[in-house]
Amino acid sequence: MSTNEERREAARQKLEDRLARERQAAKKRKLSMLAAAGVAVVAIAAVGGYFWYRNWDDKRHTTCDYTAAPVDFAKTIKAVETQLATAPAEQKAQGEAFLKELRDGEANQRTSPMPDGRTLNTGTLDLTLATNLGNVPITLDRSLAACNVNAVQSLASNGFYDGTQCHRLTNSANLSVLQCGDPTLTGMGGPGWNTPDEDPTGLKEVPIDPQMAAMGMSQPTVIYPRGTIAIANSNNAEQGRANTGSAQFFIVTKDSTLTPTLAVVGHVDDAGMKIIDQVAKGGIVPTATGSAEDGTPKLPLQIKTASVA
Repeated sequence: MSTNEERREAARQKLEDRLARERQAAKKRKLSMLAAAGVAVVAIAAVGGYFWYRNWDDKRHTTCDYTAAPVDFAKTIKAVETQLATAPAEQKAQGEAFLKELRDGEANQRTSPMPDGRTLNTGTLDLTLATNLGNVPITLDRSLAACNVNAVQSLASNGFYDGTQCHRLTNSANLSVLQCGDPTLTGMGGPGWNTPDEDPTGLKEVPIDPQMAAMGMSQPTVIYPRGTIAIANSNNAEQGRANTGSAQFFIVTKDSTLTPTLAVVGHVDDAGMKIIDQVAKGGIVPTATGSAEDGTPKLPLQIKTASVA
């Protein structure tokens, strides 16, 4: 039989053991709570980081509305044929020459896949046109016209420009450009889709003639500087025609006056402008619908390949 002292010692030990277990359990609960709080903090940070990144990433991208725009050469050819049937004799030769240009162009028409509708709106790309006269280096700037730069990048990557020739050279008092990007050489050719309008900003404005403005015969114009590369279009505000740019681009050979409705996608580097100047100085061959100031370059510029890096 145990003594009173032994019973008291056993009770004391039992109490200490129970208190130790309770302290251990409390410590585990505290650690669990701290761990749960840590997980919650990490989760909150992760969610916040995700939304911050998504917002930041969205600001770096632009959504582009490219639209299908098949080129109907057959319809245009039919219309010209109909007009020629009743045209005066003195217009027949010019009409037949134009008809031949259209028929030849139809045979060279090509298409290209529509670009992705979401693109970066910052940064630059290096476009190189390998031509019969040497390389023409071009810097494309997404911040100027993200959707149209994306279109040029897509067209170059898919070989649309390869094996084409710059088809138009203009040299007048207010407009001096070399136009390229049309495999048909007619000015009608396109990849089967159009790009959205991205009007340029920051170009020097030309003062409006007060007398012309009073007569309603003037609209704002700006200076497109030499070396600018911009997208050609056939927009017509009076007819409600917009967003008609696509593959054709023009290179400004001398500062030119135009309406601020042609998307600027970048500039031709100095080395490239030396080649463009050769073509511009070579002169112009008038087309069936052209003139001595607006026609085909006498010195052909053939784009063997176009590559983007």
